[in-house]
Amino acid sequence: MITLVGGTFNSFHRGHEKLLMAAYQTGNRVMIGVTSDEYVKLHKDKAVSYNRRIANVKKFMDKLTDNYEIHPLDSTFGNTLDVENATIVVSPETYMNALRINGKRKSMGKEQLNVVKIPYVLAEDLFPISSSRILEGEITRTGRRKIPVKIAVSTCNNLKIDAGEEFIRSIMKNYTLTKNTDYKTDSEQPFGEDTMRYATTRAMYGLKDNDYSIGIESGLFYNKINDTYYDLHYCAIIDRYSHITTGFGSGFEMPNPVMDAIKSGSSTNNFVEDVYGIENIGHKMGISGLISDNSITRSTLIYEAVRNAFMPRMRPDIYGREFRA
Repeated sequence: MITLVGGTFNSFHRGHEKLLMAAYQTGNRVMIGVTSDEYVKLHKDKAVSYNRRIANVKKFMDKLTDNYEIHPLDSTFGNTLDVENATIVVSPETYMNALRINGKRKSMGKEQLNVVKIPYVLAEDLFPISSSRILEGEITRTGRRKIPVKIAVSTCNNLKIDAGEEFIRSIMKNYTLTKNTDYKTDSEQPFGEDTMRYATTRAMYGLKDNDYSIGIESGLFYNKINDTYYDLHYCAIIDRYSHITTGFGSGFEMPNPVMDAIKSGSSTNNFVEDVYGIENIGHKMGISGLISDNSITRSTLIYEAVRNAFMPRMRPDIYGREFRA
C-alpha cells in the first residue's frame, strides 16, 4: 500500500511537518507530490523554487524514514487517479480536493481513496499557520506572532479588561489589549437573550482592524423549574475573519431581595450600595463576591466566560469549523 500527500510546501512550517508525519504514521510507502514551479506561477503569488522546497521536505522526511519518494505535481489530481489501494493525507484546507479526487475516481469506476484529514495546526493567535502569513511577516514558521495580536474589549469597566487579560496571557505571549468605549446597548440590566445580543453588539463595535474583539455582558436568566433568576456572564468573540464564538461563566441564584429591587427599576449596584454601603460593586468583587465572602468574585466569572468563548478556537476541527479568509 502507499500513502499520498501533496502540496506546495512553501515556507516549510510546522503545519507541513504535521502533514508529513501523519503520512509517515500510516506505515505505508509515502509518495509526496510537490507542486512544480510552473504550477506555482499559475496559482500562487509567491513561492521559493521547487528545488528548495523539495530540499526542505527531504530534510524532514530523512529524519523519519527512507521509505518515501518525491514527484513534481502539475495538477490538482497528480497521480491520484491512477493508483490503487491507497490512502491520501490532507489538511483542512485541501480536504475538498480529496473529495473531488474521490468523486472523479467514482466516475471512473475506481475504488475510493482512504482519506485522512489532519486537524488545523494553529499559530499562537489561534489562526492556522500558513505560508502566506509567514511570507507577510505576521508569524514565524513555528507559529509565533511577530506582529502583536490586536485584541479589543468593549467596556467601560476595567474589571472586564483585567479578567479577560488574565486568560488571554495564558494562551498568547505577543498581544496588545485595548479598551473600546465606542459602543451602545439598550439597557444596563439585560434579561435573557438580550444579554447575548448586547455582548455580541459590544464585540461588533470593537472589531475595527483588530484580530479579535470581545464583548462581555452579565444578565439575568429565568429558571421556570424553581421560579428563580440566575446571574450569568456571557462572552462573544469576533475575529478578523468574522467568526463568532461564545461562552458562559458559572451561573448563580440571585437573591430575591435583589431581584425585587431590579424589577422595581433599581439595579444590583444601587441595591448593594443602599443596603450594604458598597459603591460600584460591579467594578469590584461583584455581588457574587459579596454572597460568597470573596471566594467567587465577579472577576472569576468573567474569566470563565472569556475562557469558554475561546475554547472552540483551540480545536476548531472538533467543532467542524473552517477558516475562510
